[in-house]
Amino acid sequence: MTILKMNPDEYSVSAEYVPLLIDVLERRGIPSSDLLTGMGLPASAWREPTARVSAERFESLVRRAIDLTGDEWLGWEFGAAMTMSTHGFLGYAALSSETLGEAIELAVKYFSTRSTILDLQLLYEGDTAVLQLDEMISLNDLAPFVVESLFSSFHFMSAKALPDLVIDDGELRFAYAEPNYFAKLRPIVPVPCLFDCAYHQMRFPAARLRERLRFADPRLARMAAAQCERELAAIKAPPGVLGRVRRIVLTHPRRFPSVEEVASELHMSSRTLKRKLQQLGTSYQRILDDLRKGLAVEHLTQTDSTVDDIALMLGYSDASNFARAFRRWTGRSPSDYRVG
Repeated sequence: MTILKMNPDEYSVSAEYVPLLIDVLERRGIPSSDLLTGMGLPASAWREPTARVSAERFESLVRRAIDLTGDEWLGWEFGAAMTMSTHGFLGYAALSSETLGEAIELAVKYFSTRSTILDLQLLYEGDTAVLQLDEMISLNDLAPFVVESLFSSFHFMSAKALPDLVIDDGELRFAYAEPNYFAKLRPIVPVPCLFDCAYHQMRFPAARLRERLRFADPRLARMAAAQCERELAAIKAPPGVLGRVRRIVLTHPRRFPSVEEVASELHMSSRTLKRKLQQLGTSYQRILDDLRKGLAVEHLTQTDSTVDDIALMLGYSDASNFARAFRRWTGRSPSDYRVG
């Protein structure tokens, strides 16, 4: 995650997550001083509910936490340790909502009060509800920690709010390659997990959104939501350049647009767009490759489309060019990937 010439107030996370990270490490016998020394974070920095930690500083904290523990899968543990209070007033507003659907709608609306390095969306595909996390900055090698911690948190908080609901008919999708450590975790994750996808998504039956939460309290929900509204007004939301670029690319089936075409739709020069993407830690070619890889993987694993058809859909003149690109992205041929 590399941020160049960016306002730290725009790309940040709530400072309330810092003491939880400290607590997770202290349970392992690692003192807080080992994590915080040299970070320029006094204890008072996270005592105010509205305090923020810049993306750069959060990146440094996470990297050091992973180095100190030696566990790259730390995000799953971090997410499982989150409670309603960890998410501040948004946590209280969500868990005191009448239904799961209302809770998720609040989470989507006020997600930036917790983090502006990601954007949360609720989408629908037929009878399936899709919680999608879009990167506002390119998370790169920190994507597993950030995304896995949030999905882990969503899972455990839902289990508390809906204790009688059996969660075994959903699916998790990740837009990065399967980490080496996941082979050990896969048996204990209750739903199928797919990697190398186009987006980070938590997918589940839409009917579940109608489930009534055990902590439903309309009065508390209104009070907490009002506080979330005040917090939202105080946050300078960053422009969603990455999301807008991805959406433009995906509106051109079978012919992905050039960087000049995308820049024109965004009413800026290609030079300006390239500079903005560099500042966000990525490039147009990387965005294009990531989307192509994700779409290819989803078609190979979720449909019966032939390799030739997938190559054509992704804008390749022939299957051999597509196969070479796919091997470069994943280290495997399309046919090997489909077999599993």
